[in-house]
This record gives sequence, C-alpha cells and structure tokens, in this order.
Amino acid sequence: MFSKYVDIEGTAIHYFHTGSSTLPDAAPALDRGEILLFLHDAGGNAHLWHRQLDHFAQTHSAVAFDLPAHGRSGAIEGLRTVAEMAALTRFFVEALRSGPFVLIGQGMGGAIGLELALADPSQLRGLVLVSTPAKFDVPQTTLDTWRDVMRGRKGQPFSKEPFSPKTDFPVMREVWMEQVQTDPRVRYTDLVACMQVDFTPRLGQVRIPTLVVAPRDDQIVPVEKMEAVQRSIPGAELTYIDEAGNAAALEKPDVFHAAVSEWLGKI
Repeated sequence: MFSKYVDIEGTAIHYFHTGSSTLPDAAPALDRGEILLFLHDAGGNAHLWHRQLDHFAQTHSAVAFDLPAHGRSGAIEGLRTVAEMAALTRFFVEALRSGPFVLIGQGMGGAIGLELALADPSQLRGLVLVSTPAKFDVPQTTLDTWRDVMRGRKGQPFSKEPFSPKTDFPVMREVWMEQVQTDPRVRYTDLVACMQVDFTPRLGQVRIPTLVVAPRDDQIVPVEKMEAVQRSIPGAELTYIDEAGNAAALEKPDVFHAAVSEWLGKI
C-alpha cells in the first residue's frame, strides 16, 4: 500500500491506498473492483486497517485515511461531532474523484458511515458496520480516565477490554502502540462526539446494502446491540466473529476478510 496526503479545507489529510502509486498531487487510480473506504474508531488511525488493505488490494481498490489530529493527519484538535467527520469524509472522497464506494467502519468509523447513509447516501454502494451500536454508551469511568490522562494526571491505560480472552498478546501490543500515536485530548473528544449520537429512531431509513459485524467477545459493544442494529436496518445482514473482541479485524483478520468478501459478492 502507498501513503499520500490531500488538502481538505487547509488540513493535510493522510491516507493509505492500494493499486499503483501516483505523483504527490495526483489522485490514485481506484479502478479495481469495488472502492473500499476504511474508517477507524475513536482515537485510532488508518494504519490499524493495514491487514485489510493488503488483503483486498488483490481484488478491490482500498483506501484508509486518518481523521484530523489522528495518525499522520494535520491539526492539533479532533473534530467535535460525528456530523463534522462525515462532512470531511465527503470532501475526502470528492478530492480523490472516486465513484460510489463501500464504507467499512469500526465504532466511530461506522457511526460516520451511518451519518453518511442517512444524510447523503448517493455515493455509498454499501456499508459495513463493525462493533457500531445505534447509541454509544461510554462509561463515565472511561471518560474520567481519559480526562485525567489528557490533563497529565494519569498515564495512558493499556486495557485488555477491547480484546477477546483468546487474543494473542502481540495483537494487543500492536493496538496499544497505535493508540499512543493519537493525543489523549483527541481520543477524549472522539468519545464525547460518539456519546452525542443516537441513530436508534433513524436506522429504518437506511436504504443501502449493509453488513453488520458482531464479534462475540466484544466487551465494549455487546453482541445484542449489533443484533438490534441489524434488525432495524431493512435488508441488513449479520455475521458473527468467534473469539474476537472490539478489535476483530486485527484479532481474526482471515474470518473478517472472508465475511466481507462474501457479502461484497452479493452487492
């Protein structure tokens, strides 16, 4: 995969893409199979999708970008609302001059996908929601912890909560090493932004093909919340991933790839 930047309203947005490399000021040729746009979770970055980009590069055009102040993108503060993140995603897609795309998002990334599906579905070919509830319930203890971290009162927590008990330690370490690349202030802002959205009354208005991915060992977004999302979106499909938690795409990449590939073949 290749790494590039594009200017979005004065902010340098970093992204990875598959296919052939191009000059710095030229958009990549996204002309293989479906255009897959991967969006990271709160406090994450595009590199967390590197296994998916490598895998889908064989048959599709895959892209993953860092939201402002995440990963290698510019800015020192994150966007304040999921709606603002969705607007930036639209600008990003327009800058790449791509056709309709399939959005694959985890957590907050999935919330951005739902916002787009409800507000501007014309560019969406499909939607894959990974550990994305209709309404985020962030525990007050989690908010308090990250508030203390950003104020310098605590060190960053390296919790096993996002993972299945069956997950190997190297996978946990990889996620933790990516975690520290985002300023704690930005992660806190992301969590607050997630808490502001509730798609429950609007899920029935989603009219694009949707796959809901429910890791069975997810302690952050329980399976029943993902089942509720699937039941509320007309025609949505549901797939489970055994022995995987909130970081399912890293914990069980082969199973994740197979499920997404099978669903892509249907749309």
